[in-house]
Amino acid sequence: MDYATAAYYTGKGQLTRAVPFLRSAVAGLGGGYTRNTAWYRARLAQTLFDTNEVEEACHEMMGVLDACNGVSSEKLRRRLHAFERIAVRADVPAARDTVERIRETTRGGDR
Repeated sequence: MDYATAAYYTGKGQLTRAVPFLRSAVAGLGGGYTRNTAWYRARLAQTLFDTNEVEEACHEMMGVLDACNGVSSEKLRRRLHAFERIAVRADVPAARDTVERIRETTRGGDR
Protein backbone atom coordinates (compact mmCIF):
# COMPACT_ATOMS: atom_id res chain seq x y z
CA MET A 1 0.00 0.00 0.00
CA ASP A 2 2.82 2.40 0.88
CA TYR A 3 4.59 1.79 -2.43
CA ALA A 4 1.35 2.39 -4.34
CA THR A 5 0.78 5.63 -2.45
CA ALA A 6 4.34 6.71 -3.21
CA ALA A 7 3.80 5.92 -6.89
CA TYR A 8 0.65 8.05 -6.84
CA TYR A 9 2.49 11.05 -5.38
CA THR A 10 5.43 10.54 -7.71
CA GLY A 11 3.06 10.47 -10.67
CA LYS A 12 1.55 13.74 -9.49
CA GLY A 13 5.01 15.31 -9.24
CA GLN A 14 4.77 15.52 -5.44
CA LEU A 15 8.07 13.81 -4.73
CA THR A 16 8.48 15.19 -1.22
CA ARG A 17 5.16 13.61 -0.25
CA ALA A 18 6.23 10.31 -1.82
CA VAL A 19 9.42 9.94 0.27
CA PRO A 20 7.82 8.92 3.60
CA PHE A 21 5.73 6.28 1.84
CA LEU A 22 8.78 4.89 0.06
CA ARG A 23 10.67 4.79 3.35
CA SER A 24 7.77 2.94 4.94
CA ALA A 25 7.54 0.50 2.03
CA VAL A 26 11.27 -0.25 2.30
CA ALA A 27 11.09 -0.63 6.09
CA GLY A 28 8.26 -3.13 5.73
CA LEU A 29 10.24 -5.44 3.47
CA GLY A 30 12.22 -7.13 6.21
CA GLY A 31 15.92 -7.80 6.54
CA GLY A 32 16.55 -9.85 3.42
CA TYR A 33 17.72 -8.19 0.22
CA THR A 34 15.86 -9.73 -2.63
CA ARG A 35 15.57 -8.29 -6.09
CA ASN A 36 12.30 -6.58 -5.10
CA THR A 37 13.86 -5.05 -2.00
CA ALA A 38 16.73 -3.71 -4.10
CA TRP A 39 14.22 -2.35 -6.61
CA TYR A 40 12.23 -0.49 -3.92
CA ARG A 41 15.35 0.87 -2.26
CA ALA A 42 16.68 2.05 -5.63
CA ARG A 43 13.37 3.83 -6.20
CA LEU A 44 13.71 5.50 -2.81
CA ALA A 45 17.26 6.59 -3.72
CA GLN A 46 16.06 8.07 -7.01
CA THR A 47 13.26 9.99 -5.31
CA LEU A 48 15.58 11.27 -2.58
CA PHE A 49 17.97 12.49 -5.27
CA ASP A 50 15.12 14.19 -7.10
CA THR A 51 14.20 16.03 -3.87
CA ASN A 52 17.81 17.25 -3.53
CA GLU A 53 18.67 14.84 -0.73
CA VAL A 54 21.80 13.83 -2.64
CA GLU A 55 23.86 12.49 0.26
CA GLU A 56 21.00 10.37 1.60
CA ALA A 57 20.14 9.17 -1.90
CA CYS A 58 23.70 8.05 -2.49
CA HIS A 59 23.82 6.33 0.89
CA GLU A 60 20.63 4.43 0.03
CA MET A 61 21.97 3.45 -3.39
CA MET A 62 25.22 2.22 -1.85
CA GLY A 63 23.08 -0.03 0.35
CA VAL A 64 21.41 -1.40 -2.78
CA LEU A 65 24.79 -2.04 -4.36
CA ASP A 66 26.11 -3.72 -1.20
CA ALA A 67 23.11 -6.01 -1.15
CA CYS A 68 22.83 -7.01 -4.77
CA ASN A 69 26.38 -8.40 -5.32
CA GLY A 70 26.16 -8.12 -9.05
CA VAL A 71 23.01 -7.37 -10.98
CA SER A 72 21.26 -10.06 -12.92
CA SER A 73 17.93 -8.24 -13.20
CA GLU A 74 17.80 -6.13 -16.35
CA LYS A 75 15.10 -3.96 -14.77
CA LEU A 76 17.29 -3.19 -11.75
CA ARG A 77 20.29 -2.63 -14.03
CA ARG A 78 18.31 0.02 -15.92
CA ARG A 79 17.33 1.71 -12.65
CA LEU A 80 20.98 1.76 -11.52
CA HIS A 81 22.07 3.30 -14.81
CA ALA A 82 19.30 5.91 -14.57
CA PHE A 83 20.61 6.86 -11.13
CA GLU A 84 24.16 6.93 -12.50
CA ARG A 85 23.13 9.36 -15.25
CA ILE A 86 21.76 11.88 -12.76
CA ALA A 87 24.39 11.33 -10.05
CA VAL A 88 27.27 11.94 -12.45
CA ARG A 89 26.14 15.60 -12.63
CA ALA A 90 26.23 16.11 -8.85
CA ASP A 91 29.48 17.61 -7.66
CA VAL A 92 29.71 15.89 -4.30
CA PRO A 93 32.00 13.06 -3.17
CA ALA A 94 29.11 10.72 -2.30
CA ALA A 95 27.73 10.98 -5.84
CA ARG A 96 31.13 10.35 -7.41
CA ASP A 97 31.64 7.30 -5.19
CA THR A 98 28.18 5.98 -6.01
CA VAL A 99 28.68 6.42 -9.75
CA GLU A 100 31.95 4.49 -9.53
CA ARG A 101 30.28 1.68 -7.55
CA ILE A 102 27.43 1.45 -10.06
CA ARG A 103 29.95 1.17 -12.87
CA GLU A 104 31.94 -1.49 -11.03
CA THR A 105 28.84 -3.46 -10.12
CA THR A 106 27.28 -3.38 -13.58
CA ARG A 107 30.48 -3.65 -15.58
CA GLY A 108 30.01 -5.76 -18.63
CA GLY A 109 26.30 -5.01 -19.00
CA ASP A 110 24.49 -2.82 -21.47
CA ARG A 111 23.87 0.82 -20.68
